[in-house]
Amino acid sequence: MFMFRWRRLLLFLGDIVLFYLSLALALTVRRWGLPPFEFFAQHARIFSLFIPVWAGVFYVVGFYDLRRINKLVNLINYTLLAFAVNFGAATAFFYIFTVQLEITPKTHLLLTLLFLHVFATLCRRVWTRFFLFKLLAQRVAFLGSNPLVEEIKRDLARNPHLGFTVVPLPEPDGQRKMRDEYWLPRGGNAGGEFSARVDLLVVDAEDAEKNPFQESAAISSAVMEEVPIITHLDFYEDLYDKIPPEHAAKPSWLFSNVLHKRNSFYIVIKRGLDVLAAALGLLVLAPFLAAAYLALKVLDGWDKPVFFFQKRVGYLGRKFIIWKLRTMVPGADKAGPLYQASDGDGRITGVGRLLRLTRFDEIPQLWNVLKGDMSLVGPRPEWTKEVRILERSIPHYHLRHLVKPGMSGWAQINFRATASARDSIEKLHFDLYYVKNMTLALDIGILLRTVRRVFQRDESFAA
Repeated sequence: MFMFRWRRLLLFLGDIVLFYLSLALALTVRRWGLPPFEFFAQHARIFSLFIPVWAGVFYVVGFYDLRRINKLVNLINYTLLAFAVNFGAATAFFYIFTVQLEITPKTHLLLTLLFLHVFATLCRRVWTRFFLFKLLAQRVAFLGSNPLVEEIKRDLARNPHLGFTVVPLPEPDGQRKMRDEYWLPRGGNAGGEFSARVDLLVVDAEDAEKNPFQESAAISSAVMEEVPIITHLDFYEDLYDKIPPEHAAKPSWLFSNVLHKRNSFYIVIKRGLDVLAAALGLLVLAPFLAAAYLALKVLDGWDKPVFFFQKRVGYLGRKFIIWKLRTMVPGADKAGPLYQASDGDGRITGVGRLLRLTRFDEIPQLWNVLKGDMSLVGPRPEWTKEVRILERSIPHYHLRHLVKPGMSGWAQINFRATASARDSIEKLHFDLYYVKNMTLALDIGILLRTVRRVFQRDESFAA
């Protein structure tokens, strides 16, 4: 719907061009001269089979997340991670299908991937910093004002790589000037002054009653000149992938975005996949769980418990006991809710530090998924003591309990671990986005990006 999505698509199409350019350059470098067309075509046909793999890796590590790749450190980290994963996957791919492919492009493969990741990184740096986003910038005008609109304006000014330029709406002297010189298209034809100045009109619908003529005239002109119109709430959601909690508290939002999904076919499929994945995961990971069990017993003491149990809040506020591998000394939760352990926290055990680093301490929650307390994807279940505090200080916090909690979720892959009420509010924005937009496709995307989140430090998220 927005240029924001088109930029991601253009990045992907550009990556495909860079892929074939990298292949051609790799063959040229390897042969110290231009390769015959038949030789290039043979490699291009076979290498093309790998496009879905590297494109999926680019998506998972965050190469299409425009807000994240704007930071050079993040861009470099994503490049290194993407190259390592792609090289491993490509090596396995060509090793397994050597007979069918009839080529073993060891050096060609290494050079192609090397050139691809270098070119992709450089293009993204140019894209976000110097040139391309200005060519594709979309002029957006805001009709009406409130604190959320002003926040969006400030953020767009700070982040030009998002591709939106805020343009002011004129303040005409009197209704005649407004009608004759700006708002209404002359002669009733499309393509008037409004569309020449504005690419997108963002409207604060709740402000309509304050300026009824201005609202109706501007909207009429936008409609007649085929300028897209959207509310500021939908624009906020599309831009940031989150929802303001105060907006979600309205009954109309609940009826249209949540309640109608309770008996949908998606819920049935989601539960079936949860059971299948949890059972398979416990079966496959059983040897590793046994190894972790022995490590905890041997290194932390045979008299110490291996598992950590805690009462959490789940679907519709129901309480359940969550399972985790113990990573701290017994009694560490006496520090209370909203206390985030740091890397140097003395309460974390030696084995626990490794388990936390790999997120393997979360694996026993597959048992909670199998029982139906949790899902693979959903808002993270919080400690009952923490929920009591947050529900008193954060209006509408209970809305996150409208769906079943998950081992991973939209908030987890988009924000750091919470250590304050302020962080919890920000996470609630993302949780409500999932409550509204939960689909099988979104669940799969979250699970894929969870792989990246395992290796991503909380410090990489802006404070």
